[in-house]
Amino acid sequence: MQPTREKILDAVFELVYVYGYNGTSMSMILKKCEIPKGSLYHYFKSKKEMVLVVIEERLAPSMNAFYDFTNDGNKHPLDVLIDAINKVATKKQLVLYGCPLNRLNQEMSPIDKDFEAAITIIYKHMRAKIIILLGGANLQTNTNILAEFVIATVWGALSLSPAQSSEERYLDTVTPLINYLITLK
Repeated sequence: MQPTREKILDAVFELVYVYGYNGTSMSMILKKCEIPKGSLYHYFKSKKEMVLVVIEERLAPSMNAFYDFTNDGNKHPLDVLIDAINKVATKKQLVLYGCPLNRLNQEMSPIDKDFEAAITIIYKHMRAKIIILLGGANLQTNTNILAEFVIATVWGALSLSPAQSSEERYLDTVTPLINYLITLK
């Protein structure tokens, strides 16, 4: 049986991912968790606190694992990055709902400094991992700008509404980026 705190965080992650922060109500969270209100408030003081913990304990580790650019040395660093970009297409939930970090970033960062700070930490870490990977490719281009371009393209490809999203559309959108990366080798 899953501990109550973990059950709450999993439910909050799922609901906020699908419905957004403002579209997720406390009653939705309580219903999904099947716990009394008192139990919820035993662990968290507010919805904001729950979502900030979700960012720290669910999104950060998930993004870190997803952007794990382990390279056994047999692959060109750009091929490792291309594999990661293509891997997104195999994640149906990502294609359907987009990047959960970017969704929260778009919704909450402009209006709440706490969210902006929590999301920025993850974004900077993710960007740094791409820059380190690209640094091993000995490119004749600015790896900082290229890392930004990669993130912007992937997030942009994932920012369509669920009705407009598909694996094929995602791959069509990132193909020019992949083709460009290939030319850098």
